[in-house]
Amino acid sequence: RVKGSSMYPKYNSGDIVACKKLYISDVFFQWNKVYVLDTEQGALIKRVKKGTKDQCVKLVSDNENYDPFELHLSKIYAVALVVGVIRLE
Repeated sequence: RVKGSSMYPKYNSGDIVACKKLYISDVFFQWNKVYVLDTEQGALIKRVKKGTKDQCVKLVSDNENYDPFELHLSKIYAVALVVGVIRLE
């Protein structure tokens, strides 16, 4: 379930996202796709882009009020590709 507004307007708070779990040991990120990432600060849903440093990815929110940031791959514990969304009215 999505919490917060960082991915608005594509994903709203309360939406349920369908995910395909990937193996972190050999993950191949598809740049600009949306992923759910399990990190030391909790689960994040973000668009993933190539980082400026080795072994880092740039995490981007769809909501322009949130700044992008980089995260080292060692700080990601699990990853899942978002493949769909269920919006409850």
